[in-house]
Amino acid sequence: MTGISMLQSLFKYPRAALVLLAFTTVSGCATSSEIETGTTTLEKLMAAHRESLYNCSPKALANAEVAISLARFESSHGRPVAARTAMEKAKAAVRDAWKGSEDRKCLPDHDADGIPDVEDKCPLLPEDIDQFQDEDGCPDPDNDNDGVKDVDDQCPLEAGTPANRGCPIKDQDGDGVFDNEDACPIVPGPRSNRGCPVQDADKDGVLDSEDKCPNEAGPAENEGCPYKLISITNDQIQLKQKVFFQTAKSVILKESFEMLDEVAMAIVQHSRFKVRIEGHTDSKGNDKANMKLSQARADSVRKYLVSKGVDSLVLTSVGRGEDVPLDDNSTEAGRAVNRRVEFLIIEQ
Repeated sequence: MTGISMLQSLFKYPRAALVLLAFTTVSGCATSSEIETGTTTLEKLMAAHRESLYNCSPKALANAEVAISLARFESSHGRPVAARTAMEKAKAAVRDAWKGSEDRKCLPDHDADGIPDVEDKCPLLPEDIDQFQDEDGCPDPDNDNDGVKDVDDQCPLEAGTPANRGCPIKDQDGDGVFDNEDACPIVPGPRSNRGCPVQDADKDGVLDSEDKCPNEAGPAENEGCPYKLISITNDQIQLKQKVFFQTAKSVILKESFEMLDEVAMAIVQHSRFKVRIEGHTDSKGNDKANMKLSQARADSVRKYLVSKGVDSLVLTSVGRGEDVPLDDNSTEAGRAVNRRVEFLIIEQ
């Protein structure tokens, strides 16, 4: 039996050592042969678990070693009674040393990981105590064997990828967008919408993410807003009716209020818009008078929009007079077209 296996046996059956001691008896007048046999037996017992004895019962161990040496010395000098007395002291000291070192903590633990060498599969490498296979005494630097060391692994017990810091890339909602990229990880949605479901609260066919009026149905050309009398292009708020004024004056007629209210709503909803209001006339009358009238009408429209909540800083008003006709001023139909107010989007 090896020293370690003997130690395991003795600690498994703690009375075994004491029984062994009981057999190491000598007669009242011990012969040199009996002394040699007895001391040799005690030395073998101590050698089998010397480190444990030293760890927990160093004084008793030292007393035993001194008594064994004394027993041999007395025997070699022909003093059998003194040799027997020393032998009994040696036995008592070994017994005390054994009883004082029966605790598991006394077993040798060279790597100081709290797991005795007799149980430690890696006695020279300390166990990394992390609630993962700690009982074997061997360090486990990568518990889940995913190639990411535990010190850097955010999911040390679940195999993952280095790109995801050791955690598995999951797709809880099964939409093909992994959770680490999914803005809605438990609700399926297309990748184009960052994994979130496509929503259209007002059911107007314009997705909420693009709908300027997500709670009011409106056509796509008006970005989902319910404009009836206007439409919005890349560079203009287009009117489906004319802005009507009192003849030769800048006073807006009430039949144009609803349309201008929509213009105001559109500008407020498009918070980045900056709009230039342009007034135009036909060619009838004095050029200077036409220019003055067009400016007054543009200013009047601007004032109306501000009264409806539009920030005055996003509006400018310009009178163009008869300088920018759209049609032939030689006909009444053409002149009617040229008399107009335009809303040009100059910034958005």
